[in-house]
Amino acid sequence: MRLASAPLRRICRQHRTLSTFVERDVVILRQKLNQDNIIVTKPLNPANKISTHKGDISHADIIGKGPRDLVTSSAGHEYRIHTITLAEYVSLTRRLVTPIYPADANLIVSLFDLHPSAANNAEKIEVLEAGTGHGALTLHLSRAIHGANSQVPKPAPVSEGEEDQSVTESGNGEHQSDSDNALGAWKASRKAVIHTIDISPKYSKHAAKIVAGFRHGVYAGNVDFHVGDVSEWIKSEHVRRDSEEPFLTHAFLDLPATHDHLSAAASALKKDGTLIIFNPSITQILDCIQKIKRENIPLFLDQTLELGNNGSSGGKPWDLRAVKPRASSKNQPTEVVPESAKSSGSESLDESITRDPAQALKEAKSEDPNWTFVCRPKVGERITGGGFLGIFRKMKDTARP
Repeated sequence: MRLASAPLRRICRQHRTLSTFVERDVVILRQKLNQDNIIVTKPLNPANKISTHKGDISHADIIGKGPRDLVTSSAGHEYRIHTITLAEYVSLTRRLVTPIYPADANLIVSLFDLHPSAANNAEKIEVLEAGTGHGALTLHLSRAIHGANSQVPKPAPVSEGEEDQSVTESGNGEHQSDSDNALGAWKASRKAVIHTIDISPKYSKHAAKIVAGFRHGVYAGNVDFHVGDVSEWIKSEHVRRDSEEPFLTHAFLDLPATHDHLSAAASALKKDGTLIIFNPSITQILDCIQKIKRENIPLFLDQTLELGNNGSSGGKPWDLRAVKPRASSKNQPTEVVPESAKSSGSESLDESITRDPAQALKEAKSEDPNWTFVCRPKVGERITGGGFLGIFRKMKDTARP
């Protein structure tokens, strides 16, 4: 027993050390007598302090303590220290735009059905997020693919004598070059990448800071940040890769004019890849369906979900279909479709706009002036607010003649 207890004690000591807060950690403080009084710290720095109406709290007093330990302010008020979760981090950190709430972000990630693998023969996962915003979904996506990538190489150490010398006059330049080369090689070898793009440099920079600030940037290396128009970025990626072949496993669009980017997104999406669009209004989802039908974009609508306020809903399904009423169809000649001409599964034109073939409605062609939409919640009453997700899948490029 003594032989076994020594290693066990070492493991326990190591665990206890790793469970204490260190410099650059972000933690949550809750007042002991008022749990609703929450403070999210900046990255811990021994020289800094938190000033509140109940006294100051030194970062140095937090460093070295563990989760649920108490720290006392200068006025004698006790606060309990907590490890910050991802959900708390994206919801409580300073924001420039409204974030995608954790429940909604988790739903979106689950809809992509990601299965990352670090195996050499595993297919590379590339996910596009257009509309970086606060970086909340970026972090959730990066966490989902994190297992596919090896650890980011650490920067080369710099000695004290080199820190104050210029790069051109010391070996620090060589160290920096080696670090850059190692990082570049690591990025090229990644098995999973999140490409996130925002039209605003300000929002993109802030989101990058948010991603890098969570747990010492553990998920930051999986993400490439871009600034600009998403359609132009996709075109530039095709040029950079010297190929017109699709390269995206999945894509998410959270943009004011989503329908303007559907064609570009579809061109970069691999067959059977998932394209999820977020819009505040159901009519914007309808605009996307009309665009797909009108321009024969090789996408079909898989499902439509409504999100609740502040992430309160797991996604209520909506019945959203382009249809032609029976009364209107009576005046039209019946077209007999040969069995050999029918598409299988959900890649047919009819299946791309309906999820309920039992309905006594005839699907309309896009050029028919009499076509309209069924647009209603599938069950229960409508939840106010939130937004809508349109989940599309990529057909074969030749699936829509």
